[in-house]
Amino acid sequence: GGEEDDSGDPRGTEEDEEQTKRLDKKRKLKEMFNAEYDDGEGTYFHDLKEEMQKQAQLNRAEFDDQDDETRVQYEGFRPGMYIRVEIDNVPFEFVANFDSCYPLILGGLGTSEGNIGYLQMRLKKHRWHKKILKTRDPLVFSLGWRRFQTIPLYYIEDHNGRHRLLKYTPEHMHCSATIW
Repeated sequence: GGEEDDSGDPRGTEEDEEQTKRLDKKRKLKEMFNAEYDDGEGTYFHDLKEEMQKQAQLNRAEFDDQDDETRVQYEGFRPGMYIRVEIDNVPFEFVANFDSCYPLILGGLGTSEGNIGYLQMRLKKHRWHKKILKTRDPLVFSLGWRRFQTIPLYYIEDHNGRHRLLKYTPEHMHCSATIW
């Protein structure tokens, strides 16, 4: 099936040349992009990651000869360790309806997550939600382990950096919100 075109049509070679020119142009653009954004210098994030890895290696080397009980006292429970949790005053219904096929997930909050503070977020009303959202109307948020009701304040950042309070969320735009 490798028949050649006997008509002597030069368009085939011209198309091939154009295609190679396009590929060369794309390759040069990609090299320029890589040269601009793929600088060999490590960023702050990479430096922080390396520092954390060095600290983890140092910790591992320091505690290698210790038994698990001593390590737990200093490091806490490492990921992957099996622990036994005893819970007092468990309701009867929990024991009666417990199914070992469904795992029981225990969760907690970090030390910084217990503090009360402000949270800023960027949001947009979902297109299927019929009503627009109004500032100071209560909403229920589900963030991580937490589910709570709060009163958001909607705002837009002006070109000069000021936050202008909005009475309602914009129809087809993102806006920002501050919750407490």
